[in-house]
Amino acid sequence: MLDLSAAFDVIDHKILLERLNYSFGVSDSALSWIESYLKDRTQRIAIGTKQSNDLRLQYGVPQGSVLGPKLYCMYSKPVGEICRRHKMLYHSYADDTQAYQVIKPEGDWDDLSDRLKACLSEISDWMTSNMLKLNQDKTELIVFAPKHRVKQLSKYELPFDGTILSDANCVRNLGVFFDKTLSMEQQVTAVSKSCYHQIRTIGNIRSYITENACKTLVCSLVTSRLDYGNALLYNVNFSTIARLQRVQNTAARLITRKRKFDSITPVMMQLHWLPVQYRSHFKLLLYVFKALHNKAPKYLKELIVPYAPIRTLRSENEGLITKPRDVRTKTYGERRFDRAGATLWNDLPIHLRKEQSLPRFKKGLKTHIFRLAYCDV
Repeated sequence: MLDLSAAFDVIDHKILLERLNYSFGVSDSALSWIESYLKDRTQRIAIGTKQSNDLRLQYGVPQGSVLGPKLYCMYSKPVGEICRRHKMLYHSYADDTQAYQVIKPEGDWDDLSDRLKACLSEISDWMTSNMLKLNQDKTELIVFAPKHRVKQLSKYELPFDGTILSDANCVRNLGVFFDKTLSMEQQVTAVSKSCYHQIRTIGNIRSYITENACKTLVCSLVTSRLDYGNALLYNVNFSTIARLQRVQNTAARLITRKRKFDSITPVMMQLHWLPVQYRSHFKLLLYVFKALHNKAPKYLKELIVPYAPIRTLRSENEGLITKPRDVRTKTYGERRFDRAGATLWNDLPIHLRKEQSLPRFKKGLKTHIFRLAYCDV
């Protein structure tokens, strides 16, 4: 997991404009427009009624804008080329980059560590020459493995920029905690703690606000946290999901002012909320729909393959997708996006699989999953 220090603030405008021109073909009036967007910016600091003098910004792209991350990704395009040169797979989201590789438990680490070391060294040199700095304090190494193999694996270490990166037990990537066995226990702990803090805060003012206002606050401050990254919770241990379900139940009781031991199912139905487990299904199915309709990133689209039988069958026109068979472990393999997505998608009614409109699909999917969640009520 690579991380940079103040990446957006130190981008050199001259290097960025040259890269836009030579690498991406942006020229003439389009390049002049971007140049005018970047230059002659100023900032000041205000404390109470006092304000500092304007300071002209010679470097950086505006944060909080749509264009800022795009310009940074174009600026850092050579990082991906370096990873490919060293035969490393990678993903980048703005200034967060993950270089990764699948290895066998024994024998492959020596070769991979040499390639990783060379790759990181070249990336660090490139960043130095391009006015960026790789943050070694936030760069982390982790090896994922099944539970029965974690204790058998030797401690992995990687020399990097004068320090030694040790194999971490848990890392935080884009706000989500990943432990070595992908149990998501630490992520659930962090989300639960954050949600309960927000629930207590809202509870302090509950008697002064209406039910609709309380629901709005809960959706903004609690439900948004429950939903972030929830596709990763598909098929995790029931006890893990139950912890988040208790958070949602508490939030529902806060809104409706129900007592602790009142039945929660009628309350959830009244609010038209899906249980936590089904919310992860909803998110996964949205990703599958977008992958099938060219609205998802390429790395997700490549994992979703429409079903095309060798000979003519009635099922070829039912909107199914191919379910991978090379799954060796039930605990982890069944949670793969291509496997989980195919399993859930192929169980949908045919009219949903045939739907072309995203808004209509979301509405129909919510209704379908809502009926599944409360079919016994």
